[in-house]
Amino acid sequence: MTAVPSQGRPDTHVWEVCHDGLPLAEVSGLSGPLALSATPWPVRQLPAQPRQFRALAQAARHRLRRAELDRLSNGDLVGVLGAPFGPGDSSTIPDRTADAFALLEDVVLTGTGTGRYRQGRVTATLRSGTGEPVTWQTLLFAAWQALHVHALHQGLHLCLPGPRPAPWTEEPVHIEVRDAADLRGALTLEAEIVSISLVPRPHVTADVSFGDGRTTIARLHSVGCVLREPPERDLGPGDSGVAQRRTEDGQQCFANELHMAHAAEGDLRIAHGTARNCSARLVRPRLPRGDLLMLDRLVDSPAEPGQYPAGSSYVTEYDVPASPWYIDENGGRTPHLFLLETSLQAAAFVGASLGACMEYPDQDLTVRNLEGCSRLLQAVDLRGRTIRQRTTLLAHTPLPGASLQRYGYELAVGGETFYTGEAVHGFFTEPVLAHQQGLDGGRLVPPWLQLQTPRPVTRPLEPAVHSGASGRLAFLARATTEFVEHGGRYGRGYLLCDKPIDPDDWFFDQHFLHDPVMPGSCGIELLLQMTRACVRSAGIITGPRPEPVPLLGAELRWTYRGQIQPHHRGIQAEVHVREVVREGGGWTVTAEGSVWRDGLRIYAVHDIALRVPGDRSARGDS
Repeated sequence: MTAVPSQGRPDTHVWEVCHDGLPLAEVSGLSGPLALSATPWPVRQLPAQPRQFRALAQAARHRLRRAELDRLSNGDLVGVLGAPFGPGDSSTIPDRTADAFALLEDVVLTGTGTGRYRQGRVTATLRSGTGEPVTWQTLLFAAWQALHVHALHQGLHLCLPGPRPAPWTEEPVHIEVRDAADLRGALTLEAEIVSISLVPRPHVTADVSFGDGRTTIARLHSVGCVLREPPERDLGPGDSGVAQRRTEDGQQCFANELHMAHAAEGDLRIAHGTARNCSARLVRPRLPRGDLLMLDRLVDSPAEPGQYPAGSSYVTEYDVPASPWYIDENGGRTPHLFLLETSLQAAAFVGASLGACMEYPDQDLTVRNLEGCSRLLQAVDLRGRTIRQRTTLLAHTPLPGASLQRYGYELAVGGETFYTGEAVHGFFTEPVLAHQQGLDGGRLVPPWLQLQTPRPVTRPLEPAVHSGASGRLAFLARATTEFVEHGGRYGRGYLLCDKPIDPDDWFFDQHFLHDPVMPGSCGIELLLQMTRACVRSAGIITGPRPEPVPLLGAELRWTYRGQIQPHHRGIQAEVHVREVVREGGGWTVTAEGSVWRDGLRIYAVHDIALRVPGDRSARGDS
């Protein structure tokens, strides 16, 4: 079945129904004349890195029988799915329709991380009828209803006012029904969720199959359900008609997940409000998208556009999944990359909301972090918890073709602050950004090792001393490494890393839309991994445990004066171990490092500090 807008009314569609791969009927609406034209069945590739969609609320139930489906049809989301599904106000209650899920008898739902495409799965039993044959139209409606249930189960309705379900028509839909199939009796539905997203509106798409207990009798490709707001309803943040999300303590939010999703990859008029002068240029300050988006809600209303009151503070929130990819792929530890991203994304969105994103509307405008510092105060297990970011605007400095903003930030969970820092963001027009010359005034200053005469003895890192990171965070996986045990500026250990830039690296697609650039946080994470590898290679740790951990309270400082984009060729990074001090039954290791892009030094990171807990397999000197 191919769904495309008809040439007539915009609210009707053309359906093509295939029997054993051959088209049987083409219908305007759901009835019409026969058509004969072959349509090949689409083949879908499994994703190499499935996106980790984060549900807007965690459901108390994952199996809904007929009684629960009836209550859901009547708007009892709290009673069926749990308190988090209750609206901040009545505007987010979906339209009540008594027969909304009339074709379903028993539904089982699972979310991200399950199913063929790791985006979720829905299984359902269809209600038994009168014994009359089931038509393909009935199967289509059953699929829509099942995906509507899944959308509610994932909390997609919570970011829209008066959400109304509708068929997803942004891509073709195909239906295949076996010629010999007897569509009678008890049928089961299996929906493999293909995608779930908030842009352009909250929607779910899936590949759906139907069975009779013996074999598959029908399948649907790319069928979907989308939730839409009522006509003429403004979706901008802070609008009285917009769904008002609330914090755990009941405070009303100014902007919700829908606004953050549009700030990342959608309509900036929705992200920042239609009344604001949003530029039509493709390159504008945006949040990262996909799995790198680490911001959910803005609680406080920003000042009037163009006003930058120094000392004003703004609270934002981010819901950490129970099993986030960045912790799973970092050996169960929270990477510094995440702490930086969730802090700096909050600051960037606050700055953009204050009006920086609307400046220079006739030119491309980008946002870049330039420098900052941070302190980890407490080691906290963040999984399944809500982080509150507090961003304080310390200064706003307008410049020709640019503006600079300095912020202070704090991260807290459960009312306890665990991470603090300061950062400077620059909002740059393209000509100003092009003048970045690196950290050495445009001079190509090579890494330490390349300046040594005679060249010291080096050895590559052993696989056993790698950081323990995997997947997207395995920054040392494709690198050539050279370790000098007593090398570096301080004679305590030195590591040089050289790796090619792959234009298909995962972060280019997510950071940012129309403006691909490697996040500086990836460079810092690389240097932290290299420092841990130095600790192991130098023999400070000789056993599998204990792991080096961040030194609590130590200040990490960084400076960026350049960017890494897909067309660049290679990255070099070096770490100098500065000090190894025995104290408190363990060891404290401090280091500093730099990152080069095609021979130009663009990142400098100071005061990397790790704590190696005491262990009989640990040694060192002071």
